[in-house]
Parts: sequence; C-alpha cells; structure tokens
Amino acid sequence: MTVKNETIWTPKFVLVILLTFFSGAAGQMTYPLVAKFSLTLNPDLTLASTIAGLMSLMSLFVCPFAGVLSDRFSRKRILQISSLCYGAVLIMHAFVKDIPTLIALRLLVGVFFSINNVTSVAFSTAFIPASRIGEGLGYAALANTLAMAVGPGIGLKLVEMYGYPATFYGAAISAFLCAVVITLLPYKEPEKKTETRGIHLDQLIAMEFFGFMILAALFSSGSGLISTYLAIIGEERGITNIALYFTLYSASMVILRPLTGRLLDKKGVYFLVAPAVVFTALGMAQIGIAHSLNMVLIASLFLAVGQGAGVPSLQADVIRKLDKSRTGVATSTIQIGQNIGNAVAPMLGSFFVKQYGYPKAFSGFGMLLVVCGWLILYLHYRKEVRS
Repeated sequence: MTVKNETIWTPKFVLVILLTFFSGAAGQMTYPLVAKFSLTLNPDLTLASTIAGLMSLMSLFVCPFAGVLSDRFSRKRILQISSLCYGAVLIMHAFVKDIPTLIALRLLVGVFFSINNVTSVAFSTAFIPASRIGEGLGYAALANTLAMAVGPGIGLKLVEMYGYPATFYGAAISAFLCAVVITLLPYKEPEKKTETRGIHLDQLIAMEFFGFMILAALFSSGSGLISTYLAIIGEERGITNIALYFTLYSASMVILRPLTGRLLDKKGVYFLVAPAVVFTALGMAQIGIAHSLNMVLIASLFLAVGQGAGVPSLQADVIRKLDKSRTGVATSTIQIGQNIGNAVAPMLGSFFVKQYGYPKAFSGFGMLLVVCGWLILYLHYRKEVRS
C-alpha cells in the first residue's frame, strides 16, 4: 500500500477536529457525573449505577439504525438535527426532580449520542484523502481523547462552583457549537443507492466484516474490564495513585494514534492489528498480576500500543474498503462491536473474577483475545486473497 502526497491539514479538516471535540466534550462533561447526580434524587447506589449505564445500553440498540440513517439521508442534516436535540436534552437535565424523568432523559441521550457518533465519523471521511484515511481518523480520534481528558474536569468544576445545572448547560453549549461547526462545513453528499424501501441486515451490519466487529468487541471488552476493576484492584493491593494509569494511557495515545494511522495507510490492517492483539493481551495479563504502580504503568503502555492500533485500524479499514454510500454502516459495524464489549464485559467479568481471581481472569481474557483475534485476522486475510 502506498500513501500519496495529499494534504490532510486543510481548514475543513480543522473544523472536523473541532466538531469531534465539541461532540465528545458534550458527553464527557456529564457522563461521569450521572451516577452522582442520581444519588441526589435517590440514595440507591445500584439504581444510580444502572442509570449511568443507560446511555451505553440505548446506544447499542440505536447504533445499527444510525448507520442506516447516515447512508440513506443527508449526513449534514442528520448531524445538525441530532446535535441540536442532544443539546436540548442535556438542558432538560437541569430541571430534573425525580428518577423516572432522569431515566427517560438518559435514554434520549443514548439515542442522539449514538446517531451523532456514527454519522460524524461517516461525515468526517469526506474531508480526508482516501489514501490517508487511517491517519485522518487517527487525528479525529485525538480530539475525542482530548475531550475525555478535559471534559470530566470541566464538568466537576462547574458542579463544584455553580451546581449540576451549570454543568448540563455547559455540555449543551458544546453540543450546540458542534451544530454550528457542521453548518460552516461545505459538504457534498455521496450518491445514495436508489433502493430505500425496507431495512435489510446488510444495511445494519456490514456482514463481510462481521469478524472485525467481533474483534472490536474483544478489544473493547478489555477496556471495559480495566475501567470496571482497576480502582478495585488498586484498593485491594494497596497500589496508590493507580489513576496515573489513565494519565499515561491518554498521553501515549496522543503520540501513537497519528503514527499508527500513517502505518495503516502504508502497511495495511494486518500489519498493525496482529501485534496489537498481542500487546493488548500482555497488558491485560500485567494488570491481573500487578502489585505495584510501576507494573500498572507498564501495562498502560502495552494497552496504549495495542488498543491505540486495534479498533481505530479496524474502523478505518472497513470504511476504506466499503463503497462511500455505505460509510455509515461501515462505521456502525465496528461501533456495534465496541458497544457490545462495553456492555457485556463488566457483567461476565464479575463472574470470572469471583470464580478465578484477577490474575487468571485477566490472563485468560488475554489468551482468548490472541486466539480469537489471530483466527479472525487469518480468515479475513484468506478471504481477501481469494477474492
């Protein structure tokens, strides 16, 4: 594979980066505060945790249909409407007085977040040269990483200074700014297929990349397990400052994602994802046996290399290989896998952790990832060679 000398840093692409940041910040300012906000309405911790997960659960169901919308209708118009609705629902959070209303709003947030997330990736590819799609999506992903880094802190500070309503207003402003940026971007819609009646399976999931969807689910399961259990592991083993894992992980991703994007454009998906599987497995095993902060930080580097190359490479490869009229389903196929991993891993993980302990559970997951990951990559590669 060769990369043509095409310019990627255009004014339009800079606006795409801003679009991605504002969209991500709208969610990151509020998502970490939902459980805490729920406790102000009802002190039941289990209920609060459930409400916090409603957005991800709704996203899992909406994601396939978001891909259909993106491929059938105007992506620019969908993004404008979904961003405005997203902002409006966030404002409504400021007036919540009871749990049923909060549940309804979190479900609505899941709908508009999923539509916005899928469509924005499909929309963004129009401003990235085809030969540099991996690098371009890597830079766009950095905007999300930045939103994850600063969004929760801004949200917490607003709560501390002015209360929860201020945070919800701030997040809504970010969503509205996303709509403004979209309006500023000139966009030519790709030619749509003439058949628009009914919804078929191949419009919900790109079945030719079903294996990549499963692999994305495995990568995301690793992230879900770490997010769920890392703090608990630190407390049980007396590892102080274990949150530095996330700091080093994020900093490493900032450096690695553009690099892995360029390597994807030059070398192809198998060159990157095969070792990414191994690095992710090593990181999971390291977390399972870690009894010091240094071991945890080494694991964060392994996982940054593995997960930083894994899912983004799968996403970019599917987008590149499918027709432009199917960019929406190309995006949603991988994101469905991510949503499955995020939703299922903590539940299944609790069973294996209780039964076998952290070292065996995390190392066992790493072995499963390597075996299944390499098998999926081999079957896809063999299919490509034969076609």
